[in-house]
Amino acid sequence: LIVGFSSFAQDQNQPEQKSNKNRREKLSPEKRNQSQLDKMTTELNLDAKQQEQIKPIIAEQNAKRAAMQAERMANRDKQKKMTSEDREAFMKNRKEEKEAMDNKLKTILSPEQFKKMKENEEANRAKMRESRESREPRDNGEPRDNNDMQ
Repeated sequence: LIVGFSSFAQDQNQPEQKSNKNRREKLSPEKRNQSQLDKMTTELNLDAKQQEQIKPIIAEQNAKRAAMQAERMANRDKQKKMTSEDREAFMKNRKEEKEAMDNKLKTILSPEQFKKMKENEEANRAKMRESRESREPRDNGEPRDNNDMQ
């Protein structure tokens, strides 16, 4: 009887974790853009003028990201795997878009704000690597190292 209750209690916690993970997907694009702008405003102490200048950049970035995700999902549904050339082209395109966005933000943000934004991005990247490493063991059972991610 005790074993039954403990397994039932564990099952109750599972949906809560999943709902937090999918929370971002449920937001409308406008709310997602506003949420991202609010986060940047808080972290970087943006003034009203900077907020108005950054707002369209965030919207453009999120629209591109949604289009890329839709394309990936369509290819996944067709069970089309990316070739190494496709992957290289994709990564090159993402890097160019990231540099273009950074250049736009550099003109709007102060050097201190831009530095803080980059530090936050690196911290988030580190968290994602950590989380990915903890849940995705390699085929031979060894955890992935950071060099595999690049």
